[in-house]
Amino acid sequence: MIVQQINLYQDRFREKRLWLSAAQVAAAMLVLIGAISIWSFLLDSELQQAQQRNLAIKADRDSMTAELAAANTELARLLQDSRLDDEIENTARQISARKKVLNFVDANRFGSGEGFSAYLVALSNLHVDNIWLNQIRLAENFVQLKGSSLSAEQVPGYFDRFSDEEIFQGNRFDQFELSRDDKSEWKVDFEIATRVTLDE
Repeated sequence: MIVQQINLYQDRFREKRLWLSAAQVAAAMLVLIGAISIWSFLLDSELQQAQQRNLAIKADRDSMTAELAAANTELARLLQDSRLDDEIENTARQISARKKVLNFVDANRFGSGEGFSAYLVALSNLHVDNIWLNQIRLAENFVQLKGSSLSAEQVPGYFDRFSDEEIFQGNRFDQFELSRDDKSEWKVDFEIATRVTLDE
């Protein structure tokens, strides 16, 4: 009979405690995988939102670029178009001419010491239907009237009425012309003028 003694107090025979069981490790792995999946989903969602925002920003930028290009094109067209400059220049000439007329009206005086407003008042008193004046020239001792009438027969009667106005009394009209333009046969043009000097 063989007898063998075994020391049961050796470390290999002692009960070993495991800190984590296989089930716990598997559960921990599942939790970790779930957390990674959720994190990946959130990151992907944020990435998609960022891409959409980027597309929207690019679209706005392209729209603004197109509008800026259109504005530059319109500006270049306006700068090349001289009509606006011509209109401005024409308006400036008209304003200058009107200022000259106003200055002339304010400053001009005839030999009588009075302005020519009396002449204009007298001419307005001589109003006759179908007769109108196109040009009035008044200077010292000089009157020239150019106008038109629908009927040549009315013109002599119109000038006969000049003697009714005191300011024209004593003036001698040495020029009297009637004419008719082939392009405007519906009217007759007339012109009368006094002598340049009236020393009589």
